[in-house]
Amino acid sequence: MADEQDDATLLAAIAAGDETACRSLVGRYLRSATLFAAQLTGDRDDAEDVVQSAFLVAIERAATLDPGRPFAPWLFGVVRRLALKVHTRRTRRRALWDRWMAHHAESRDASDAEIEAASDLAVVRRHLAALPEMQRACFELVVLRDVAIDHVAAMYEISPSTVRQHVFRARRALRLSLEPLFGARTKRWTSDEPTDESTECCSS
Repeated sequence: MADEQDDATLLAAIAAGDETACRSLVGRYLRSATLFAAQLTGDRDDAEDVVQSAFLVAIERAATLDPGRPFAPWLFGVVRRLALKVHTRRTRRRALWDRWMAHHAESRDASDAEIEAASDLAVVRRHLAALPEMQRACFELVVLRDVAIDHVAAMYEISPSTVRQHVFRARRALRLSLEPLFGARTKRWTSDEPTDESTECCSS
């Protein structure tokens, strides 16, 4: 079956016009590529545009890609380059969004629970942002977004063991800094399973 074939076989089938192979290859990397693009651009809409463009490039070049080279690093490299091109637009969009959110927050009454949750998120975001760049990036994708370690390794062109090391160090640093503030609530952000709160932490 197509979804059991390796990337090179699927690319060859795509070059021959096989739509099933195309759907299988896209399905294999769509989630990881979208989360990676979102991490780079900071905007979900931009991320989806970037990933769509990246897959179009892959489909157009399916016949010329070297079957001896891994496809995943190539694809994530395309995603990275396209994401950098939308950086300016993302910054402008984020500024507009922040202004709207500030106005929205002032225009409604919030419950005590909502205020506490918003306060927690703000603190966690600051601590997450303070991590070294690669620790933060790997932690967000592996722990908060549940992206496969080998996909993250391909995104950043590092080994899976290095990804695990970054995640371990990030988890340890966050526990040390957040436990004095949150106590048992720290598990929301540093547990092995992603939660609604932890997903929201890096979704902005």
